[in-house]
Amino acid sequence: MSIGCVKPKSLGELIKYYRKMNSDIADQYIEIEQKPKVIFSILQNELETLEHPALIPEIAAKFLDLSNGMEGVKELCRVIDSVEDTSIQLAVYNLIIDYSRAHGMMPYIAKGLYRKYMIERNDFSKLKETYQLGKCVLDYIQFLGDEERIVFYYSIGVHADSLMNYDDSVPYMKYVVENDNSENGAYRANAYLSLCNSSYNTGDYKASQEYLDEYSKYSFSYVADNVHFMSACIEGKMGNVDSSISKLRSYLQNTSEYNIIYAVAELLDQYLQKKDFHSAETLLIYEEQMVKSLQDIRTTPFKRALLARFYKNMGDILYHEDIEQSLDYYMKSVLEYAGIGQYDNSLHSLSYIFQAVAKGVIVDKETLKELESAIKSVGQLLWSRSAYLVEMASRCSWEVSR
Repeated sequence: MSIGCVKPKSLGELIKYYRKMNSDIADQYIEIEQKPKVIFSILQNELETLEHPALIPEIAAKFLDLSNGMEGVKELCRVIDSVEDTSIQLAVYNLIIDYSRAHGMMPYIAKGLYRKYMIERNDFSKLKETYQLGKCVLDYIQFLGDEERIVFYYSIGVHADSLMNYDDSVPYMKYVVENDNSENGAYRANAYLSLCNSSYNTGDYKASQEYLDEYSKYSFSYVADNVHFMSACIEGKMGNVDSSISKLRSYLQNTSEYNIIYAVAELLDQYLQKKDFHSAETLLIYEEQMVKSLQDIRTTPFKRALLARFYKNMGDILYHEDIEQSLDYYMKSVLEYAGIGQYDNSLHSLSYIFQAVAKGVIVDKETLKELESAIKSVGQLLWSRSAYLVEMASRCSWEVSR
């Protein structure tokens, strides 16, 4: 509904509009500020039509002011859960959190923080920030229902795993394993896989295999594929490298776009363990697919770190064969690591470029100019190490001017 060409700019204007357009119920609005049910009906209409989304938080705030404390918050939580627009959900949940804190309503502080976290964690560009929000939920975890706790612990466990905080992830996932009593046990199954991955990434391959064995008992369609991949990975770490390589090669033939980085990175590690540099170099054919897979909205810092490590390893492999291509891969590694905040790894890759410049092995001035530009751009991310980067960029400039 619209008011000619004019949109209401406040709740007061919106109420006047409702009085004008709904003459049959106009009497309800005479004492509008004392009628929370009327405000709630306006709120419901706006949530259904989204004609004036900017006013929804104001209407919700007015409803809470007029409502009967906890019952009003409960009703607001119920209605906002059905809204699909996450920006509106977040605005109202922030309101619920603030109101509940001001009135000591612990269950709804918990509910608001939980729902806010579950929405914001889906922004993969802010994983570190939203992880801290998740930790705030832990302070109120006893006020969540059993099912909400399972979902939350699993979600923050995956979150920790994605940030490579494996020590954090393990207790969260163990809670899920011990407490998910649902009929199909989907969260419990996936928690076993997460525990398998965390153990693997911290070098506890025996525990990783034990968790994988538990995971393999489930019949979900995706289980067999994950077991195939992780079995090959663990086998290589336990010393059966040839068998692991054979299985990973087979897996690569049918892997999904999402999993390709994991498969290639693992196979590259196995080749390097055998010092089979020729086979390792053949994995460059997957580079374009690997980069494309990062476009997935579910891409995590861990996945980007695997690509950065792939680039660094390729830089090592090509160093004595094609120095310029080698340095190109080192720089790609620098940028990927810096982009996820792994500054020490970024500087480590950068040090190989510095060594090449210092030794004078780079003679092409265009290459030096590109390196100078790239180093300066990285410097914006690595500001705390700026003196080191200024020295490197200056060295490139000096080499160019010679």
